[in-house]
Amino acid sequence: MFKRSKVSLSLLLFCILLLSALLGGCTSIFPAKDEQSEKAIKILIVEFGSGTPIPNMKVNIRDANTNELVMEKTADANGEVDIYGLQDGKKYLFTPSSIYESESEGIAQLVKVEESTSYIRLETYYVRNHKGANVPVVLQKPVFPHGCEITALTAVLQFYGANVTKEVMEKKYLPKEPLVRANGVWIGPDPAKKYAGNPASETDGMYAFAPVIEKAAQNYIQQTKTALKVRNMTGASKEQILNKVNKGIPVITWVTLDLTPPQMKQGWTIKGTDHPIEMYRNLHVVVVTGYQDGKVIVMDPLKGYVVHNEEDFFKSFKEMKSQAIMLEK
Repeated sequence: MFKRSKVSLSLLLFCILLLSALLGGCTSIFPAKDEQSEKAIKILIVEFGSGTPIPNMKVNIRDANTNELVMEKTADANGEVDIYGLQDGKKYLFTPSSIYESESEGIAQLVKVEESTSYIRLETYYVRNHKGANVPVVLQKPVFPHGCEITALTAVLQFYGANVTKEVMEKKYLPKEPLVRANGVWIGPDPAKKYAGNPASETDGMYAFAPVIEKAAQNYIQQTKTALKVRNMTGASKEQILNKVNKGIPVITWVTLDLTPPQMKQGWTIKGTDHPIEMYRNLHVVVVTGYQDGKVIVMDPLKGYVVHNEEDFFKSFKEMKSQAIMLEK
């Protein structure tokens, strides 16, 4: 009788302990709903070129569409920080900057957060003794599907402290002329004299060459009495471009989308002539802001900060007739 009671008691205690263990483990087996929705994204901040993690860097995260500050975090001694609360499908600007420079920010990188995004590697040369230019990120879309030229100029003006937007630059200072249809033929301006079409239009926006952006810069400088000088550097060599960049002077350059070979097709007829011109299908304009270890750093109006191989970049630059514009104090 005693033995049976002892066995029954032991069995009862075992059941109680098992039940307690199961109940105690509910939190780990079935996490709270809020915890399930809080997906962590690990950010690693590394030195440009070497890939060495940089400790104790700040990361400012802004909404790419509104430029509203979403959050600011500081990485740990390993250059890592976990981010919570970013929305899938949205684009954000990640800007690493030194914790010792409260008034300055480094270069920004545009990142689209996907459902699968769990890790983002941010490269920065901000904390290095570089001689580049920290040009602000100004994106052309959604306002200007075909407005890389005026957007690039706006970014450089903002770099020099101008309080102006790409919309104002396009409306008030960019020489432009619409494309018109007459007798079955498209007629428009010489892109070396005026922007052809409407940069805000998906279908009627074309492009402009360096003299047009030079003129837009001159218009702004003259009308606002801004203490800047503009120089057309078309025909400059790679060495001349990089020499300016190494002095902290950003250079607006004409290349192609993703540095692909120039693609041509029949375009419009220049007003006052009888023959249609060939037009570029993949013309693009970016701002060269830095150079390090054979890599060219640019502010791309479509993507934010991008790094290109030096050879590939200047090959495309030459293929686009070595067009460049520079502003300086």
